[in-house]
Amino acid sequence: MSRAGYRFYLPTLLDVGRTVELPERISRQLARVLRLRPGDSIVLFDGRGVDFIAKLQYVQPERALAVIQCSQPSRALPAPPITLLQALLRHDHFDLVIEKATELGVVRIVPLRTQRVVVHLDDCSTLHRLARWQRIASEASEQCGRGVLPDITAPYSLRDALGLVAAHHLVVFWEGPDATPIVRDEFDHTVPVAIAIGPEGGWAAEEIEFLRHHGAALRSLGPLILRAETAAIAGIAAVRARTVDRAPDLTTSFALGEPPVSATDSALQRVRSDEGAQSRQDDHGTVKERPRPLDR
Repeated sequence: MSRAGYRFYLPTLLDVGRTVELPERISRQLARVLRLRPGDSIVLFDGRGVDFIAKLQYVQPERALAVIQCSQPSRALPAPPITLLQALLRHDHFDLVIEKATELGVVRIVPLRTQRVVVHLDDCSTLHRLARWQRIASEASEQCGRGVLPDITAPYSLRDALGLVAAHHLVVFWEGPDATPIVRDEFDHTVPVAIAIGPEGGWAAEEIEFLRHHGAALRSLGPLILRAETAAIAGIAAVRARTVDRAPDLTTSFALGEPPVSATDSALQRVRSDEGAQSRQDDHGTVKERPRPLDR
């Protein structure tokens, strides 16, 4: 739920003043789960980075109408832009990666066909999985407040996937002895990052050499062996945590409404505080009581 109400993704262009008929999936949720009524507000978004505030006009389980009243920017995605190269996993494990990568602000997810992958998809299965992954990503976007859905591609070979991220800083998470801890790294928020995660059986030795040859940084997430889906979530979070943020904008207020204090202002405040304390001391260093104002 956003600050303005429950959020729902609609795969259609939205605009202020438009009346939209909501899909039955959303209508059922509004009427039976959330128990909203005409006059209540919800938030709609179409994937362009804008939240549209809409007021419900008609709500029934089989049909609901809402009129868009105004718009506002969606929550911004964190920097740097991250592309996740994730080897195919078993059904529910890959679903979990899609959901959590979306919540962590990944901009693109590329399924990989690697040597030790145990999941092999034909064309029909690929279309079915892509539709499912898009649905999971849209629901995760509704929850986390992002207004742009991640781009989820069809499965790629490792060689072809590296062509997609040629301009990225490539980080490969691996449990081998040559991988250095990710906690030693710092990432520039202006440089896109590609994170590569192997399958349940791990990377093959030839794949590691291939990745190393293409300039990949081999990194570790600690001394323990993680499941592939855990490594994906932890790897994205680690890059986020090790990113050097841009300098704060001194022209804007902080969350609590307090203007930022510069180093010069802070020093002046300390000097004034010290002068005030000294003015209340006599020659013996004792503090004098200030005279109280007379009652009138």
